[in-house]
Amino acid sequence: MNPVDDRTFVNPLVKALHRHTDRLADSIPGPRTHDGHQRRQRIAAAWVYLSAIVAWAEDHHLIDVTLHAGLRDVPARYTTGTARPVVALAQAMGNLTVHPATQWLMHPAYNTDLHEGTPSDDAVQALADWWAADAPSLAYEVTAEPPSISGWLIGDLLQTITDERRKGFALAQTPWWICDFLLDRTLIPACAEFRTQRLIRTIDPTAGTGHMLIRAMDYLWEWYTTGTLRPRQAVGGPAATGGTRIDPQHALPRVVASVDGIEIDPLTAAVARLRCTVYAAHLAHQAGYATGPLRLDTIPRDLIPRVGVADSLLLGKVDRATYASTHPHLADLPGASFTGDDWDHTRPTAASPAALCLAAPQQLDLFDGIAA
Repeated sequence: MNPVDDRTFVNPLVKALHRHTDRLADSIPGPRTHDGHQRRQRIAAAWVYLSAIVAWAEDHHLIDVTLHAGLRDVPARYTTGTARPVVALAQAMGNLTVHPATQWLMHPAYNTDLHEGTPSDDAVQALADWWAADAPSLAYEVTAEPPSISGWLIGDLLQTITDERRKGFALAQTPWWICDFLLDRTLIPACAEFRTQRLIRTIDPTAGTGHMLIRAMDYLWEWYTTGTLRPRQAVGGPAATGGTRIDPQHALPRVVASVDGIEIDPLTAAVARLRCTVYAAHLAHQAGYATGPLRLDTIPRDLIPRVGVADSLLLGKVDRATYASTHPHLADLPGASFTGDDWDHTRPTAASPAALCLAAPQQLDLFDGIAA
């Protein structure tokens, strides 16, 4: 059993988060019209959802504990004394953005609703008190994949908490066992056919919060480190064998270089980037070659998953100008792809474990080969 499949675990969590969303929404100033109500709900959902990511990160010791301490005794950043609850929560959220791949979670162009209003201190404190005293831990043991460090639950929560905002993007989460079945039927035959290739390149054109990317990373880790890949859900299906077995230190950059994703919703893509970054670092720690605790601020800065923000239906079909006229809000989005100067990317060096085997990062060009 995995808690993400257990309704007795997930449903009470979602209901509690919805209650806090309603409470935060009621505390946000604005006209008490239908449109005003919808706006406040979106703002509140953005705050509550990011608090869930903070809770997940704290439960896995990826960042310092502040939310689970009830936001108490959090020093104000620019003044003496203790920060107000709403400021303290914002500071806790800021702890998630310390890595180049995760810096977009609070960016106004990615998480617009978060910046459109501020809930009251009382409502935020109640949310923090619930996380500190009553909420279940988001770091849990599993008897079936995927582990909680994969962020599977926070990926699912984006749809359930902020559903109103994501309806237009048709965000629908794929259960992990379906991901595995699809990979059994696609990735395993690819590994068998291209066993002599240095990289098994994959792409998810509708990546969502990264469910398929996470499972593909897990599969490819097994393939690169053992040279064998057996089906996990399509029981009895053919396995891939005869691959070149390499040590985990060299396998990690190959895993990251092998997985690409495209997602049209900026915040959804930002969540996928966070999850893939953490999971790649987790694989290194699990193999025993990464030293020290697994924290966002110690993950190598050049360990960056390639999850572009774009309309994958148009990529390879139109030039930049046509694309910009169709999606003006995405055309100039900072960090939308991995080719612009706005992407805070530290190039690999010989001293960086994540850079071994890759002389230069293979960038994801959203318009590769398309004339201007």
